Amino acid sequence: MNTHSVKINSNNDLLLSLLNIAKEKNRSGYILGIVGNLSKIVIQCPGKIDQSIFLGKYEIITLNGTISPSKCHLHLSFSNSNCEVLGGHLEKGTIVLKQADVLLGFIDDNNLESSQLIKNTF
Repeated sequence: MNTHSVKINSNNDLLLSLLNIAKEKNRSGYILGIVGNLSKIVIQCPGKIDQSIFLGKYEIITLNGTISPSKCHLHLSFSNSNCEVLGGHLEKGTIVLKQADVLLGFIDDNNLESSQLIKNTF
């Protein structure tokens, strides 16, 4: 595995930005860490049919999951101004407020079993 650090700037869609990075590099991998904030959050909450949307200023607490050139499967937790933490499945439309610094771990090209495992999990 090799690591790659990326900055996602204000007003960019977090999910689409990560998907584009995986496409550009044609690599699969994992989210190793993230620091940043969001102005709009779109998540799918467990057991609910409709997506939940949050508008305001939110701090990213965690982002976990896998990315590949074809799909991202990511779970987000975030806090509001009362330090209440919420989370769910990250969806398109989640917008970075100021910046998000993300550390990605890409699977080595010669590790085909691991790369295939990630592609088959989506």
